[in-house]
Amino acid sequence: MGRKKLSESERLRADAERLLREQREVLAHAGSVVRDASRELGRYAHDEAYPRVAAGARHAASATRHKIIDEVLPGVASVIGSTLAAVESARGSGASTGAKVATVAAAALRKAPKKSGAGKIIGLGIVAAAALGVGYVLWQTFRADDELWVEEDA
Repeated sequence: MGRKKLSESERLRADAERLLREQREVLAHAGSVVRDASRELGRYAHDEAYPRVAAGARHAASATRHKIIDEVLPGVASVIGSTLAAVESARGSGASTGAKVATVAAAALRKAPKKSGAGKIIGLGIVAAAALGVGYVLWQTFRADDELWVEEDA
């Protein structure tokens, strides 16, 4: 019985070594397939994906630039011009630089093409936020100073 167990353990050892050798061959083949796939993926990225992504990014940048120049900036200029005009008229200087800026901004707005879209809505939101900020600054500037200081009772 000892001899039979010895031959069975030798057979199992030989099977294990054969299996290990086959696994090494499979892993070597898998490594070569992964290297080839990696090279092919690099070629695809360089020849196909990169040009498409670059073209899309150029198009998006151009569209964003046009939206900002054609829609957002005229609105911001109009708000700034009218704010300057309001500040100068509140100070009593009459029609001067602020009114001129407001007139130029209004003319620029009339020349801007009328389009609807998400860019316009975002631009109007930015302009509204800027107008609120300017309004707050004006309110803080022209409010009475009586309420700012409270004396402590000793």
